[in-house]
Amino acid sequence: MKHFSLKYTLLTYRLDQLWFPIAFWMLFVIVILIINEPSQSTDMSLAYLGTAVPLIGGVMAAYAILDDPALELRFATPIRAAQIIIERTLMIFFIQAVCAFSFYIFAKSIDVDFSSIGTVLDLHLSWVIPTITLIALGTFGSIVGAQTMIGAFFVGIVWIIQIIIRDGMAINNWKYFYIFMGITNPEHPDLHANQIALLALSLIFFLCSWILLHRQERYI
Repeated sequence: MKHFSLKYTLLTYRLDQLWFPIAFWMLFVIVILIINEPSQSTDMSLAYLGTAVPLIGGVMAAYAILDDPALELRFATPIRAAQIIIERTLMIFFIQAVCAFSFYIFAKSIDVDFSSIGTVLDLHLSWVIPTITLIALGTFGSIVGAQTMIGAFFVGIVWIIQIIIRDGMAINNWKYFYIFMGITNPEHPDLHANQIALLALSLIFFLCSWILLHRQERYI
């Protein structure tokens, strides 16, 4: 248990954290096939990649660590807090990445136009960075509150607020913490600074989670 325990992670991975993102993937695919209109298909595809994928990743992260059925036993072994965080969050990011890439392939197969976002790299950064940010927030929220629901609440409330006031988030100092700038304002002059700030914020969340997870008595 001192090294990366992929086998343990796979054996204890809850199936609802697998069908949950798959269900959303299928929902957006079905909706796009039903509407069958180029501009709406593009909007729906961008909504899935830029907002749904990060949201699902953040909610899943909130339940990833503290819902471990053998958490107390894991704490009783010489396993590092960083290892627990890395194992669980990497698995979630990998699942979301598979969903995002497969959806991108599906969208391109039906000629969805992503040119408004920029290059292919720009498109994928528009979901990768928000997903990492909300995964970090979900992890931090659940650990700081010692409850999975608190992490999910943090993710949900931040997601809703930024979606509702997206125009206001793109101006002033808020622009550096606007999670969805890459998908809603791809031509913003401060987009790269925004992405760097979000990655730095994610690192802070993970660092705080790592520090808090050392106080194991709070979670058992």
